[in-house]
Amino acid sequence: MTLLDNIEYIIVDLDGVVWRGRDIIEDNVSSLARLLDLGFKLRFITNNSTKSRADYIVKLRSLGLKVNPEDVTTSGRAASLWLKRVQGESRVYVIGEEGLVEELRVEGHIVTESSLEASSLVVGLDRRVCYNKLSEAVRALARGILFIATNLDPNLPQEDTIIPGAGAIIAFLEVASGRKPDFIAGKPNPWILEVALGEAIDYSRVLVIGDRIDTDIVLAEKVGAKPVLVLTGAHRTLDENIRKQLEHRGVIVLNNLKELINKT
Repeated sequence: MTLLDNIEYIIVDLDGVVWRGRDIIEDNVSSLARLLDLGFKLRFITNNSTKSRADYIVKLRSLGLKVNPEDVTTSGRAASLWLKRVQGESRVYVIGEEGLVEELRVEGHIVTESSLEASSLVVGLDRRVCYNKLSEAVRALARGILFIATNLDPNLPQEDTIIPGAGAIIAFLEVASGRKPDFIAGKPNPWILEVALGEAIDYSRVLVIGDRIDTDIVLAEKVGAKPVLVLTGAHRTLDENIRKQLEHRGVIVLNNLKELINKT
């Protein structure tokens, strides 16, 4: 028996697994290319909504990974599809970057600069967010509009540090408005897996690879998939007690994805 026996789909995070900021994690990329060559179906799922699926496809292909549009899902796309399901094509006030705006527009939503015109607020990571925009969002929440978070990641791994994530922005809005999001589209919500894979999936044949315990690993546990934590992103080392707790939960802990290849 090997770690990949009976596995059909491999879910792969991006930040902290494929890259950290501008740095490519070469050992992981070469291992992912090998998994593709072996015939595994890779699906890249990221909570980072700053880029669109099209942007991520270009970047992954530039690394030599053979990916198609259906192979990439972002929390921005997951948020856009859920909003369309519950409200139809909507007028949206957005705190987020161009990737999130693009995914909303693809599904027919209208992104407005005035929160007074919006029926929903969608919030993702925005590295240029300002106090005025946050204030506008708080005023909109006070009116009772739908509050959608792409994800609650508190931070984002960079080359040798971390930066605040979407969760930090959402925490600001929660404290200022007294409201929590009505819906969180990204990991660990299984909705993003449904967006990526469809509904009729045997999750016992799915392996989830990620660098965050609170998102990637919890997602795998929620659906009954096989969880793999790789120590190349949010966690670079683990306290021995935490490692033992994870192993007790059935989580496979790897230093990098070369170790996964060696286990096949």
